Amino acid sequence: MAGTGGHPVRTVIVVLVVVGCGLLFWLLRYPCVPGRARFTFSFGAEERAARRALSDARGERRSAYEKAHQSEADAERRWSERVAPYRNRVQELQAARAVLPKPGQGQAVRPERWLPRLELHQHVLLFMTEEASDAADRASVDERLPLAGIAVEFGHTRDNVHIRVTRPDGISRTEHYPREAEVAAYDLVEDIRNQVLRHEEFLRRLEAREAELVAEIKRAEADLAQAGEAGRPELDTIREAARTRRARADALLRAARDGWKKDAGGLRPWR
Repeated sequence: MAGTGGHPVRTVIVVLVVVGCGLLFWLLRYPCVPGRARFTFSFGAEERAARRALSDARGERRSAYEKAHQSEADAERRWSERVAPYRNRVQELQAARAVLPKPGQGQAVRPERWLPRLELHQHVLLFMTEEASDAADRASVDERLPLAGIAVEFGHTRDNVHIRVTRPDGISRTEHYPREAEVAAYDLVEDIRNQVLRHEEFLRRLEAREAELVAEIKRAEADLAQAGEAGRPELDTIREAARTRRARADALLRAARDGWKKDAGGLRPWR
């Protein structure tokens, strides 16, 4: 029983010897020349010349690819530098348009003259609820009405005064106050009318500025496209020259490989 394990070991040894002999035989019949990293052997001058030609072709191909890549990179850098000022101008204008003020609610306008349920701000008129909300000490907003296009009227009867606000779509809303609030109601109507005019002027300036920026952006984009096209012929010429250089190097390498296979009896090159 102790000797039964020797058969597999001997079998493995025999297989390794056979494989090693086969590899040695293949190496000895493979023609090559001395290299920088190792010494190998060749059977004749023709094989050595073919091997050297193949090595030179590979080196020339590496050099051609490196030069082609560098020339393309330099051309693309010059093209980018050419269009960079125009691209920066477009980006600056787009950024300026993005930060244009938006007519939100704005600051409070003369809050000491407000009346119950009406609060005036730079860009909106707030209609408030009569009672304070649960989470705040002041009344909550019932309606937020943009000032653009609204009409405000002051009216009175023997017992009370009122402020009627009419939206651009014709819908009206009226708030009533006691007669003793007549002066305060009239003052608030005056404030609302004046602020409507200011708000509409703000919108006109804002729209004009945005239209100006849009026009400038279009001109800047046209200048950018023109600058890019002006530099395109040089870039295309250099890219075509790089493709030609690579193709020529590839053709030389293929010819060297074919010569190696012919002189080396059809064997494939190692690398």
